[in-house]
Formats: sequence, C-alpha cells, structure tokens
Amino acid sequence: MTAGRRTRKTPAVRRDEIRTAARTIALESGLSAVTQRAVAEQVGIAPGLITHYVDRMDLLVAEIFRDIAREELEQVRAAVDAVSGDVDRVLVLLRELIGDYRRDVALVWVDGWSLSRRSDDLAAVLTGEARAWEAFVGEVLERGHRAGALHAPDPLALARFVVGATDGLSAQAAVWAGYERETLGTVVRTVAGLLRIPAEELRARGY
Repeated sequence: MTAGRRTRKTPAVRRDEIRTAARTIALESGLSAVTQRAVAEQVGIAPGLITHYVDRMDLLVAEIFRDIAREELEQVRAAVDAVSGDVDRVLVLLRELIGDYRRDVALVWVDGWSLSRRSDDLAAVLTGEARAWEAFVGEVLERGHRAGALHAPDPLALARFVVGATDGLSAQAAVWAGYERETLGTVVRTVAGLLRIPAEELRARGY
C-alpha cells in the first residue's frame, strides 16, 4: 500500500493561515507578541518560511492592526446606529469604547502606539485608523449639535478629545481589570459636561 503524499498548500492558503495566526496572537498576547517565530509556531512551519509569504514582519503587524481597528470601528458604529436619540448615541459610543469586553483590542492599541515609534508602516496605518475614529465620533457629535441635543460647535476638536481620553482610560481599565464601570462613569460625566447634557438625563440612564 502506497502512503499518500502530503498536499502542498498554495501560497494564498499559507498567507491566510499566517494572517489568522498573527491576528490570534495579537488579540491574545498583544501586538508586540506578533513575531516571526511566534507566527511560524502557530501555523506549524519553520520561521524562515514566513518570509516566503509576507514581505516584511513590520508590514504584517501593521496590516493586522488595521484589520482589528477597522473591525472594532464597524462594531461600534453598528451599536451606535442601532439606537435612536442623540444623547443615547453618545452614551452607547462611550460604553462601547470603555467596555471590558474590548480589553484585548485596547491592548492592541496600546502596543500600536508604542511600536509605531519604530515602524513607519505601523505609524502610517495607526494614524489613518485614529483619524477614522475621530471622524466617526465627530459625525455623532455634529448630528447631535444640529438637532439641538448636544453642545458641540467644533465637533471634530471635541471628537479628538473624546478619542484621546477614552484611548488612555480604556488602556488603564484594560490593565487594571475591574475598574471599567468606574472609568465609564468618569468619562460619561466629563463628556456630558462638555456637551451640556443635563444631569437629570444622565441619572435617568443610570449615570
């Protein structure tokens, strides 16, 4: 009886396996853990073979960051679009940004900011994704301002503050597990004050 030959995987299949492995590692252990050796071990191939399927590890890391960041943005956008009322849209937005179920993504962003100092590929991607977040938050605030529900005469400037503040605080909450609710309350009250959302509206919603 002749032993069956192992089927050689196509380059496209290998690239998909490598990207899947890199994404898994990033979400489980952080972006800094996405190394050539770690990805190769996850896929089950020799480390040297990785370079046959990806141009550079820096570029792979940047692409994985982009995919994770865009997926997060689309998930948050869907959650915000699912509710009516401009105040509720802002509160859902903040809850989604701080929620402890995004701890893995928050840590990917933390690593992204750090690693981008030494990677032009990652720096370019991270800047683009950060601007996309600012644009989205700005749209939410501008809509509320036009409706008279929020005070946001310069929505993009305020969006940059909101994104920066929630980035930093969600990163802290990700490391200091168990403080998500406290952090969310702090962010909601601060942003609500800037947007001139009446305190009674916050109390009615449990904040």
